[in-house]
Amino acid sequence: MAHLVKLMIKLFNMQDPEDGPRADMFLPDWLLLFGIVLVLGGIIAGIALFGTLGYASLLILVGASVLGVLAVMCWKNQSVRVLSDTEFEYTTFLGNKNVYRFDEINGLKQNSDSMTLFVGDGKVHIESCAIITERFANLVNEALERLE
Repeated sequence: MAHLVKLMIKLFNMQDPEDGPRADMFLPDWLLLFGIVLVLGGIIAGIALFGTLGYASLLILVGASVLGVLAVMCWKNQSVRVLSDTEFEYTTFLGNKNVYRFDEINGLKQNSDSMTLFVGDGKVHIESCAIITERFANLVNEALERLE
């Protein structure tokens, strides 16, 4: 798995984890592996089942491959980088970047599989499997404590 992650880091021109965390909030490497397995599994199943299932196998191929690509995109893009003690940059799974201030945080909602951090007029989506640095967690907690 470590070799696969190193390869993806080189392909996507990302920071090497040995230099420290990729970001202050990022998704774990198993999501990358899961995405690749879905893409390859969808292709293999689609080809193998084409003779018996016909167009249904095409749906399996497309469905699994799309889910796999989305998982890889989430792994690569969805992150938070603390810029300073007052600002952070949130990158969505599509790669859109927004800079927010910690003093703009106005709430946190616990969802069944994630959390939503409300910041100004925007939202920061944090998956339950996300890896969060202590620095980011402390800055968010301080901002939430000021709301009470």
